[in-house]
Amino acid sequence: MGYRERSLSAKGLVKEMERDSHRIEDAGRSHAFPFESAVPGILADLHDELRPELRASKNRPDPGRTNAKGDVQRSFDLVADEYVRSYLERAFPAGVLLSEESGERRFGTGEPQYRFVIDPVDGSDNYARRLPLAALNIAVLPAEGHLSPEQVLFSIVGDLLRDESPILAARGEGAHSGSTRLKTSSIASLSEAFVSCELNHFAPPPQLGTLLSRARGVRSYGCCSLALSLVASGAIDAHVDVRDRLTLESFLAASLAVEEAGGSIVDRKGNPLDALTGLEQRTSLIAAASSELAKEIVNVLDSSDC
Repeated sequence: MGYRERSLSAKGLVKEMERDSHRIEDAGRSHAFPFESAVPGILADLHDELRPELRASKNRPDPGRTNAKGDVQRSFDLVADEYVRSYLERAFPAGVLLSEESGERRFGTGEPQYRFVIDPVDGSDNYARRLPLAALNIAVLPAEGHLSPEQVLFSIVGDLLRDESPILAARGEGAHSGSTRLKTSSIASLSEAFVSCELNHFAPPPQLGTLLSRARGVRSYGCCSLALSLVASGAIDAHVDVRDRLTLESFLAASLAVEEAGGSIVDRKGNPLDALTGLEQRTSLIAAASSELAKEIVNVLDSSDC
């Protein structure tokens, strides 16, 4: 099934899911976005309310614990996680929550409609140092099915430190920041591209250096979702993370924005990303403004056997 056919099928599924969900239809009304569903508005309202909650909790001591992935949990991670989970449980009659900080849990009565894959604070190290590169990520998928980019129905990537409109996406309806529909730069050549590359906890091999030396410019942000959002908006042209360390809550929401803005997301061999089984499974990805640029990046890495 092609991308457009999947999009139309997904839109039909959304309408069927929301037919009897009155609480969904009544929520998210403080935002006016060009989406048929109320779900993006709910996510935008959540982002608006979360940011002051995080600011108010900045002096709380850290708990000294780690999450299921082994990452250190900070107080703001837990405050954000609890707020997001509680908000979604109020806004939707039933669902499945899959969060980096608290794992999986079901809520509500009856059959769940959606599964919410949540990273309450993507870029926690940045947030802790007040670097303006941290975001709320929520990807909304059908309650049953694979955990893969092509299954995402709605998403939000919302900046947590800057007063900017979140990036909202709905399958088949585009990605938007406020009233602006996002579009990638359509750059097709590496020599013309600004490339973001994730380097944390990673000794880059010479092959990756070859790739970056051929780019027009190189940046590194320490926050996958915002890097992908910059690709979606056309501010940069590609994001490369070949460390085999990425977990899906960091990229699933932003992947929909990239696709809806006309970009391409593949693995380092140029194939669609595999479905993952949970938050502990790790992967790599390449996101690019165009399929041509993605292919060139893959070819450079592959020719060097990266």
